[in-house]
Amino acid sequence: MRTSASFRTGLAVSIACAATCCAVAIVYSTQAVFSDIATKYGIPLSDARLSFSVCSIAYALAFFVLGPLSDVVSARWLAAAGLSIAAAATAITAITSSAPAFLAASAIQGASTAAVPVAMFALLPRLARKEQLGTFFGLIIAASVLGITLGRAGMGLLTAAAGLSGAQIAGTLMLLVMAALLTLLPPETLANTGGAGVQTYGRALRMLASSELLRLFATGFLLFFGYLGTVTFLTLRLHEAPFALDSATIGAISLLGLGAIVGAPVSGRLTARYGSLAVGTAGLCIVALAISCLALADTTPLAGLGLFLIFLGTFVCQPAVFVRIAERVPADRRGSASSLYLLTCLGAGSLASAVLGPLWQHAGWHGVTTACLAATAGSLALLASDGASRRTAPLPSA
Repeated sequence: MRTSASFRTGLAVSIACAATCCAVAIVYSTQAVFSDIATKYGIPLSDARLSFSVCSIAYALAFFVLGPLSDVVSARWLAAAGLSIAAAATAITAITSSAPAFLAASAIQGASTAAVPVAMFALLPRLARKEQLGTFFGLIIAASVLGITLGRAGMGLLTAAAGLSGAQIAGTLMLLVMAALLTLLPPETLANTGGAGVQTYGRALRMLASSELLRLFATGFLLFFGYLGTVTFLTLRLHEAPFALDSATIGAISLLGLGAIVGAPVSGRLTARYGSLAVGTAGLCIVALAISCLALADTTPLAGLGLFLIFLGTFVCQPAVFVRIAERVPADRRGSASSLYLLTCLGAGSLASAVLGPLWQHAGWHGVTTACLAATAGSLALLASDGASRRTAPLPSA
């Protein structure tokens, strides 16, 4: 009987991870084919980049809109609806030759695919026993990172083989298959069945007023500012002396980060054994070490090591922070809390790119890495402060 239940849980987690991977892949799929987009829709290459911008912005903003829904709507149906809408939008990109229609469909893709990670981050705590929670969070985080890589590489390969329209049709079919598979997820008993209204969104906003959650949100914000800020400008650094690498070599080196996603599920297991504070602190220390390594790197192997370590540290830390957030909120608000945290992290990446641009121009690589290292140190201080507070009681219902 226990074996049967474990099998069903394992199948549900596998489907959740696969769906998340495919949804995230669609968001990042245009990054490798900007030139093909420009050719197909007859627009300048600079305008082709807007396809990713509108998609990713809609994706990020949808986390706040959809997060509260994940606490009152079945995760499998929320995610399946998101994938179905995304499939329709992807089909439009395949058949239209209008640039405005393509950009509008890209925005719909981003907003609707966000329903999948939102729903799955809400679902997994409902499936997990307490000791499994960190592992499950680690797996879904790893699936998200894998989706980024597969989206960029897969779309490029498919476009080379079948053309951009053919690749877009393949994306449509992939989303429809995943939407069908999601119906195999187990039914859920939701604590809050009153529907998503003004009160639901009000409760989500009030989470930001909680000092405990605010510390953890700020921990993730500063972590991602340091992590994505460093990774974003590392590409420019590797083009410079003493590296002078071309784009293909930089792309190959970037794959080192993919190997570090194993840190997420491993972190989940370690969290169950050693506690989320210890594992989160270790992850942040690895990030700080990685940024220091990259700041001083003058050879390609050393830069590759730093890149691997920064991915490893980030995805060791993330499951631990998710666990700490889950400890702070009742079961019927975990979807909202997780979505707000993810939105915070995504926002940090966008802000880092904007804020660090002028610093790169005036202070170069060392200026950027100094700022990113300071952000990581701030994240470490906030996590230590959260640990010192020793307050893990759920928020009172409102």
